[in-house]
Amino acid sequence: MFYPRLIAIGATVLLGACSSDNDSSADKKTESLPKLNGIKVSTTPLTKASAQLFATHLKNGLFMRHYQYDAPTLPSNSESNGDSAAVTTTSSNTNVQELGVDEADRIKYDGQYMYISANTAQSLTTPEQYHQFIRIMKRDESGNVNQVKEVISSTTDYQNQQLYLHDNTLAVLNHDIGWFSIEPLMAASSSIVAPAAQQFELSLMDVSIPEQTSVKAHYTIEGQLIDTRVIDDQLYIVSNYRPHFDGFVGTDNTEKSKLADYKAIQNQNVDKLLPMIKNNLSDQSSPLFNPADCYINEGATQNDGYDAIMTLTKISLTDPSQQSSICVNTYIDGLYASKQALYAYSTQYQESTSNSVIHKFSLADNTINYSATGEVAGHFGWNSPNLRFSEKQSYLRVVTSDGNSMDGFNHKLFVLEQQGNKLAVLSQLPNESQPSKIGKVNTKGIVDENVYAVRFVEDRAYVVTFKQTDPLYVIDLSNVQAPVIAGALEIPGYSSYLHPLNDNLLLGIGQHVNDLSDAMPVITQGTQVSLFDISDIRNPQQLSVHKFDNAYSAVESNYHAFSILKMTDNQYRFTLPIETWHSSSSDSSSGTWTRENALAAFALNSSEKQMNYVGSSVITYPDSDNVPYVYSGNDRAIIHQDDLYYVHGNYVWQSDWLTPAKNTGPH
Repeated sequence: MFYPRLIAIGATVLLGACSSDNDSSADKKTESLPKLNGIKVSTTPLTKASAQLFATHLKNGLFMRHYQYDAPTLPSNSESNGDSAAVTTTSSNTNVQELGVDEADRIKYDGQYMYISANTAQSLTTPEQYHQFIRIMKRDESGNVNQVKEVISSTTDYQNQQLYLHDNTLAVLNHDIGWFSIEPLMAASSSIVAPAAQQFELSLMDVSIPEQTSVKAHYTIEGQLIDTRVIDDQLYIVSNYRPHFDGFVGTDNTEKSKLADYKAIQNQNVDKLLPMIKNNLSDQSSPLFNPADCYINEGATQNDGYDAIMTLTKISLTDPSQQSSICVNTYIDGLYASKQALYAYSTQYQESTSNSVIHKFSLADNTINYSATGEVAGHFGWNSPNLRFSEKQSYLRVVTSDGNSMDGFNHKLFVLEQQGNKLAVLSQLPNESQPSKIGKVNTKGIVDENVYAVRFVEDRAYVVTFKQTDPLYVIDLSNVQAPVIAGALEIPGYSSYLHPLNDNLLLGIGQHVNDLSDAMPVITQGTQVSLFDISDIRNPQQLSVHKFDNAYSAVESNYHAFSILKMTDNQYRFTLPIETWHSSSSDSSSGTWTRENALAAFALNSSEKQMNYVGSSVITYPDSDNVPYVYSGNDRAIIHQDDLYYVHGNYVWQSDWLTPAKNTGPH
């Protein structure tokens, strides 16, 4: 998921794709206001709707938001399958959740050419005008890299730029990362802060000859980009859109005023409320979908509605003119994708609880088809929530959380099975026969530990909870009807990212924190890399650990920052960026603080179950007085056999694997 929203609006009337015909959803002779239903989460399966009913639902939603019908509450601020390194290659690639499902990142590499997302704010020279661009770097036989091409991708400020590389096509997504205020629900209400971006850009570039890269397609799509995936040669885009209507004429909260506004919105042509896709090369625009193909929830009436649209869009990277979309009359929080299906999910937050809905879309026959809907208690967290999902065969496994540290957390694991058009709960943990809670129970009888990491691997789930120590739970899912906590391990600190190596070994990356149960603890924090032996699921063990004091790694919040290369059947190399702050004084309250950015390199022997720290490549600049600020969360690495490339901002630092401290750069 790209960025968390400040408001979690949960309505789940899903609607499919849309028409450009003039709709007649309003009875222009309406003399009384219908009794509209408030905004609420719907967990019923979906059914095909007419274009007219879709228009009515959307317009009802706009009207209800304007007059604040049961306005949703703000969320409370509570605290991959398989061997992901199974294939031996010459260089590392983007770290993804599922094999065969590519994910967008700020760098891509094909073994010879590097494609790096860049912007002029991070350049060492001051540009005349801000813009986003792609640096194309070529690696020669000696391992040296040099820029061969620079392509401007967007001139919009403060964009997050993500890349895909498929055969000879480079897909570039530029989307907003800011926030905006939507209009008040009523004139007397204050505005609500929500994520910005009612449009994003998609460029498809021909990189068959990287030195002559050209843009073959460039689109502007209305909506907020939520997430994307590439499966085979198809790009799948999930976006949210909130239509705007400025034709309300009412001046107060009387029935007469409401009726005037209801007539005004119902008489609006639905085409003017739909997101558009613009072909910037031809300067032609069209609706992103067709309302004639919409889905709504079973049992929906003319008095239901919601004012936002989620769209699932598929674009062929081979032939971008081949496009299709399913529109959804709801606001979606995120996406999990397997090779067979897309799962869109959203959560509604109440005062003391939360409830989530999951919609499954099949990718069979090269089309997006609605399959089923399910409901689970709780939410999916805010750190890589997609990792709380896993599909295996016909089953979907998910981990949810609810509550807080004061009143107690309630963490659950669900196994869902598609039964017709429903995702039915087949089993869950805890349950009557397996009552042990996920998370330690304190002296008050409640779980005060939140979930920090989840990872599914075949018939196992690994869950990390933390408050003072890190319990690593191993859950056995071999019997889908009777999951069980098989074992647990307690160590100081926690892992916020788990990376499976094989059936026997698991890497954990997070923070080291001393055991706070001591009477006078000396608190030392820093990035911690742990190697776990999970061959005996009843007795997981920590084999080794390496700590970086007073440090943070981008991997803790974004697993794309983790790079791994399988050299042989039992030899691995992996890296993670490390940011450390140093003070020039022994007194932390005085002196000058300086930041150090480095790439830590590790070698791992799986047969001997040994992990060794090789060293770090540290960022240096020739002119230390003219260094742009670079967010370390975007640091990335490429491991190409014995060559190591550290990407920090717009530039690359190169070193030999065995001596990472001896680097050259910036390139």
